[in-house]
Amino acid sequence: MPQKCIAVFFLVLLFLVGGCRKEEQVAAINAEQIPLKDKVVTGYVTGKDGVQLFVRIEGTGTPTIVLPGGPGFSFDYLVPVLSPLDSVAQLIFLDPRGCGRSQGFRNPEKYNLTDMVADVESVRSALRIQQLNIIGHETGGMLAQKYAIKYPQRVNRLILMSTAARVPDDLNVWLNQMRDFMPRQIAAIVKSYEKDSLIVGDRYNPGYDDAVMKGLLIPNYFSSPYAVPQNFSLPERSWPVFFAMWGRTGYFDISGNLKDFDTRDDLKTLRVKALVLVGQNDYISRFVMDALVQSIPKAKIHEFENTGHEFFIERRDEFLKEVSDFMKR
Repeated sequence: MPQKCIAVFFLVLLFLVGGCRKEEQVAAINAEQIPLKDKVVTGYVTGKDGVQLFVRIEGTGTPTIVLPGGPGFSFDYLVPVLSPLDSVAQLIFLDPRGCGRSQGFRNPEKYNLTDMVADVESVRSALRIQQLNIIGHETGGMLAQKYAIKYPQRVNRLILMSTAARVPDDLNVWLNQMRDFMPRQIAAIVKSYEKDSLIVGDRYNPGYDDAVMKGLLIPNYFSSPYAVPQNFSLPERSWPVFFAMWGRTGYFDISGNLKDFDTRDDLKTLRVKALVLVGQNDYISRFVMDALVQSIPKAKIHEFENTGHEFFIERRDEFLKEVSDFMKR
């Protein structure tokens, strides 16, 4: 069997072992599949340490890599949000290492932004893309910043959603105060879990999750009960990735390897155009994101009025227009 055929065979085999969903096309990802012609391609690209990274490519516009948040989320929740942009962007959705259908590691030290930056570069290189746009949500926005800092010549435009440039004095301080913004009874329950029963098995206590969501759903996720979609729930999380990066001390305290994240000085050297998006009542507040905007010379911010963290659901048309117009400029 020729060497090229062997490589394709093993890529397809890896895809099948990884557990793809039936509606998705099984395909090996390679540069010859670019540009796409009105189809979706899914498969694996090899990243740093040989990790197999799951990607989904759709659209015919400018190559744009999409980095989900969490940390620990798959990109699945962003597909319906961003797919309408496939005429202006070739969307390359990436499951970070250890998340979704991408390969994980037994060693949690492998879950860090430095290695994830190398993974993003592996995807770009494998697809032979000279320049790309990046859309990063939450911690995916932190990853986007780090990639742009290391490879500024590879980045055309940045779209940063509900993210931060500094954890120690901005994001962590804000998160620590968030409990006090909750209804008093719910805040007491949250603090009780954090003190006595935060972790159950290999994840946070589901009761803690429920209490936090009750405290933040209105208005920090959605502006009102009427704006919450039926059966809304957060994406499934990779807990090993979350614990390594965010930490084991609760949602309101970053104690993992992100605790010293600070890109402000490095961002000042960037010459790429950046669009920063935030909801008016987003739990990643405008206060936190102002430092991000002020650090990027060519950044502009758009705040979605009367929305929370899920502004892209509450103001879908406005969101798509802002992103589309920014990409076309």
